[in-house]
Amino acid sequence: MILLFFFGGLAAAAPFLAAKVREDRRRRLLAGQLRQSLQNMIHALRVGVSFPQALVYASQEGEAPLVEAWRWLRQSLEIGKPMSDALEELGRRVPLKEMGWFVAAVQITQSTGGSLADVLETLAATLQEQQTLREKVSALTAQGKVSGILLSLLPFAVLAAMYLIAPAMVAPMFTSTWGQWMLGGMMLFLALGAVCIYAIVSIRVD
Repeated sequence: MILLFFFGGLAAAAPFLAAKVREDRRRRLLAGQLRQSLQNMIHALRVGVSFPQALVYASQEGEAPLVEAWRWLRQSLEIGKPMSDALEELGRRVPLKEMGWFVAAVQITQSTGGSLADVLETLAATLQEQQTLREKVSALTAQGKVSGILLSLLPFAVLAAMYLIAPAMVAPMFTSTWGQWMLGGMMLFLALGAVCIYAIVSIRVD
């Protein structure tokens, strides 16, 4: 009964953890596609086209899912929607802080003048440096993440080995109340340890 309680808690938390992993992957994918789209826009602006025409180029050369946002922005401008309103809506459609920087850069440049290509080039360089730093941090903390996984799996490996060698000694941990409490406590402390290790090795680069 006690084990069912702990496993039920893990099962209840699994969808939230899976949703967070999917959200992080989508965010990294969108950030990478935004960097590529900025390069496409910069190239188009350098050859003398306007910003709406550069959007056409980005919407043709981009990849899903970000390309859908560029197409929406292009179509909104084509039907006469004010650029400031369309850009603000774009920021809400793509809830990415890097996209917020892009929206702010375009709005400021459109209102004050200046070279949009230069501004976007600076933004693209900043995003690329941020990604490079993020990759370096990930490489430096990879060993700590692997160590955390191994330490979390080690007690289960030892328990399985003991069950194969001396099942009579391990059986009370599953059949008796105290044994189940011990297993539940072990899993609880393992979860807390895993959270602590993840917090130590997960360094955010924003």
